[in-house]
Amino acid sequence: MTSSESHAPRNAQLAYWKQRSGRSYRELSGDIGRTLDALGRREPPPCHSRIAHWIRDGECPEAPMPDVVALTFTELCRLAVPLSPEDLGFGPCGYQCLGTHPTAAQHTPPDEAGDDPTKRRTALNLITGAVLVPALAPDTASAATFRAFASHATATDITRDDINTLDIAVHQLAASYSAQPPAQLWPTAYNHRRRAHTLLHHRRHTLKEGVELARNCAMLSVILAWIAHDRGRPDYVTALCDDAWAHAEQADTPEIGAWAEDVRCTDALYSDRPLDALTAATRGLQVAPNNGDAAVRLIAQLARTHARLGNHDAFAEAAAKAHHYRDHLPLYGSGLFSVDAARIISYDATSHGALGQHALARKAATEAISHYQKSPQQAPTRLAIARLDLAQAHAALGEPDAAVAAARQALAGGRVVSSMRGRARQLDHHLRRRYPTLPEVLTFSHELRVLA
Repeated sequence: MTSSESHAPRNAQLAYWKQRSGRSYRELSGDIGRTLDALGRREPPPCHSRIAHWIRDGECPEAPMPDVVALTFTELCRLAVPLSPEDLGFGPCGYQCLGTHPTAAQHTPPDEAGDDPTKRRTALNLITGAVLVPALAPDTASAATFRAFASHATATDITRDDINTLDIAVHQLAASYSAQPPAQLWPTAYNHRRRAHTLLHHRRHTLKEGVELARNCAMLSVILAWIAHDRGRPDYVTALCDDAWAHAEQADTPEIGAWAEDVRCTDALYSDRPLDALTAATRGLQVAPNNGDAAVRLIAQLARTHARLGNHDAFAEAAAKAHHYRDHLPLYGSGLFSVDAARIISYDATSHGALGQHALARKAATEAISHYQKSPQQAPTRLAIARLDLAQAHAALGEPDAAVAAARQALAGGRVVSSMRGRARQLDHHLRRRYPTLPEVLTFSHELRVLA
């Protein structure tokens, strides 16, 4: 027998439910004691070492304990259908002290179920307040039943500080995102995301806390999606955006889904998948609040996506909408979840270049660079992309030396991300095709290979 086999739990089902509940052996002992009290039973709860024997050695407790444990885990794991002793791996030993097991009661008509709707169902109402609701007349219900409703609604194992820590993490990561290299941001954001997952899915919490935790999960996944994009991992981007959508729906905050589509659209454009980008921008606009930052960002995204597809009329229409908002936006943004006039101007440069309007692209890129250089908020990636747009325009207009100079400036910063490398490679390919013997072009091509 291997070492791993010797330590494997004999009762794997009970071990699973213990892990899912997130409770220690000592905590389970107290939980079972409270269930016994709710049932009006006077026997002491099993000690923590006895519970450990059930799991490790496959020991089977005597009746009525299997039913009591089943009720306890039903409450701890917030299950809609009560567990039976068999579900916990205790086997079909015929424990009937609290009535027929719920699996049988679900399929047995009330007039044939014996005394099933008595102690077992009453206990579930006392413990969970929601799992099964018997038709009790006012004179048969107890005050403890109604107190249990409120007690269960406010039962939680997390603190306000747990949620505040995640709120602060989301704010700080979004505010300082552009000032830090993606490789340094990843472990911090990932650890916060895992912590949010643990609190939401492995700790008892109120419904209100669950909504707040789901919202933080969604926001952190959007931030991680941006980091994945900057690191050149489109597979991560897709998975994280899907996760952000799932948790945003649970938190009833569809705007976060719109921010996820903003990332997905950007990643698709830089991965040369303009049709996917169009789908993402359209889907995001369906849930983005009207006139909100996410909606304006996605309208600008839609414009440059249509430009990338060569749809002149659709580009002009979306760009006009974006410029309508631009007149009322601050010139500079403040964080990852914001929109500003400089970004729309930068998108114009990319769009005009894609449409072959290189003089307009040069003008927009020069204006965007001027704004980013004066910005009190660091935006090194946006500044670099604007410089690469300028380099592309210079190259297309027959100005290779100016193109190389602009590209070198773009790549000279300390925050070189995947999208910048991709744009630089496109520029290099264009320059080498048009100017295959120009020394400055050959030197730049070598510098780019070293950087890659």
